[in-house]
Amino acid sequence: MPQSIPLSKQALFWQRHKVKLLFVAVVIFIALGTVIMAEAFTVHHKELADDYWTTTSVLKHKLLDAEWFIGLLTMMTVTTLGLVVWGYWKLHALPKKHAAHTGQPKLVFWLCMLGFFYNNLWIAAVLIVVTDWSKISQWLKRGQTA
Repeated sequence: MPQSIPLSKQALFWQRHKVKLLFVAVVIFIALGTVIMAEAFTVHHKELADDYWTTTSVLKHKLLDAEWFIGLLTMMTVTTLGLVVWGYWKLHALPKKHAAHTGQPKLVFWLCMLGFFYNNLWIAAVLIVVTDWSKISQWLKRGQTA
């Protein structure tokens, strides 16, 4: 029986608090990006007349004229798009993680990679991973001997 290697205290801390630390890192990224975006851009080059805003909301006028708010919206958009791309990548990588038992891990890898552009190939990779090839080979051998 193989012995497990004990993890260091730092590794245990990281495993226990990984999600919290990543959340804090994303919040810090958004906050710093908001400050940078607010300093880098101006919302208007001139002051707008008060009758420009046709809404009764006082906040709309103040928020849409504030550079920090536009910076926050920009950073939230960038973060959302980044998370969508990351999630799409993780979804397409799922068959690769479970391809060891198929005997065709390279085929599954390339089907997953090409599946980014042609989704039917990714579906083929999923089908290859979830198929029990030993039962299919036994069924084919029984069919040949009969």
